[in-house]
Amino acid sequence: MKSCFRAGLPPVLLGLLMVAGAIVLRADLPSGEELIRKIAARDKELVQRRGAFDYDIAITREKLNADDSVASSEKESVTMRGNVAPSYHTRDGDKDKPEAEAKQQSREEPFELLKIIDHYTYTVEGEETVDGVDCWRIHFVPKPDMPYDNREEKVLNNTSGYIWASKADYSLIRNQGSLMHPVDVAWVFATLEKMSFRFDAMPMPNGDYGPGKLVYSYFVDTLFFDLRERDTRKMSNYRAHAE
Repeated sequence: MKSCFRAGLPPVLLGLLMVAGAIVLRADLPSGEELIRKIAARDKELVQRRGAFDYDIAITREKLNADDSVASSEKESVTMRGNVAPSYHTRDGDKDKPEAEAKQQSREEPFELLKIIDHYTYTVEGEETVDGVDCWRIHFVPKPDMPYDNREEKVLNNTSGYIWASKADYSLIRNQGSLMHPVDVAWVFATLEKMSFRFDAMPMPNGDYGPGKLVYSYFVDTLFFDLRERDTRKMSNYRAHAE
């Protein structure tokens, strides 16, 4: 086999050409900002169309020990009407009780990311197949010192992760993220130490993608007690909305 020198192509030049080729391939990728705006627009469209469907949610709430083993759990099944946005039951509870208030404020869903898309920078890392769907894989990182209007946005402003969206129609297929560092919640004595979530979509009867599974875990440290929980929600049985 001829060496690079014998072929008339020095190794340094060969390396430069390979880098240049990689840059060209990278330039073929769409920009993260361009993609995320198309994903957000598609999500609004799909939310409206999901109003025609009811579906069931199987909820499992687990209290965790310090090693993440399950201390106790409870299960519940609910039916969601297509024209009612799911609250995931994270805002329930007696606000007059410190533990309930800390729980409520720590469990604000970090799933409204597409409503504050300008709070992040986005990098398209390439293509990946997720559950049989050819997707763009997009890394999101919060911009520094972004304003927030509520606790949920405060948590989101400190959350990074990945979005997988269909290359065909920009439907959100998966969204996964975690808290980058602790965030004060509730009062000065309560801190959201850890938080992670993963959302997976599922095909619906009309061919759209809708919520399929959501796993959300968190650890809140307070002056008086700790809260460690994991919530899992599995959606199923999408069907025409019953009047």
